[in-house]
Amino acid sequence: MRVLVTSEKDIASQTIKTVLIEEYGFLPTGDNFEENPILSSGDSAILITTKRDMIYCDHLDNHFDAEVFIFCSRHRAESAKPALLVHSTGNLGTEALFGGNPQEVSVSAPSLVSVALKRLVVEKQERNLDDFDVSLEVTHHGPTSMKTPMIFIELGSSDEYWVHKEGARAVAAAIMDCVQEPLTAESVIGFGGTHYASKFNKLVLEKGYKIGHIAPKYALNDLTLEVVKQMISRTTGKVTCAIVDWKGMNAENKAHIFPIIEEAGLEIIRDKNA
Repeated sequence: MRVLVTSEKDIASQTIKTVLIEEYGFLPTGDNFEENPILSSGDSAILITTKRDMIYCDHLDNHFDAEVFIFCSRHRAESAKPALLVHSTGNLGTEALFGGNPQEVSVSAPSLVSVALKRLVVEKQERNLDDFDVSLEVTHHGPTSMKTPMIFIELGSSDEYWVHKEGARAVAAAIMDCVQEPLTAESVIGFGGTHYASKFNKLVLEKGYKIGHIAPKYALNDLTLEVVKQMISRTTGKVTCAIVDWKGMNAENKAHIFPIIEEAGLEIIRDKNA
């Protein structure tokens, strides 16, 4: 069973929830979670609503025997640029300002990240969402401690777009693709570049890579061997290599992170050679 997560505190998730009910046949099961009805779509997925902000939902493992948690989330950015985004979660450094624990990453689901990004690109084109950016984001924020794989699929980036029905339909379509996509697949992890991971977008969309955790340039110098090992072990499917955004890191980054990746047992591949 795959569990779709929405929140009372998240306007975008409630917009996405409405689309899932209206267009994908989610119906009440008769059970509740945190005083909200649990909905289901056949035997493949249930839809829950939490009273918490989703970045603080490390407790869900205690309530659901899920195969995957798929978070239907808002994205907030100062630019307020409309966006359709997907990413794995975790705190790569010593701070945990937005949920989860420091230096801890969640269990990523690269095959779902890949299928979600591809579907968001298709939905952007088919729904004429020309103003929307579609992108992977790097690993950031909570939850981090659950044992169940998870993925965030997000509608952004301001109040205006959190209620954007066509944007919510695009996210809902990606979510439903993730309900059906198998978890088992060879995958890679990524290092370097910006928060919106343009180099890794191309690797997924053009070369078919399935990518889990991504550590951006701004996090590289603080990465430890233990966190890199987590990026590998807390990923569904076998991690075959580390792909680096070569131009998206400086000499200091490379001197710090390359020995750590090699000690963790992974081959380093430059993005142009991937």
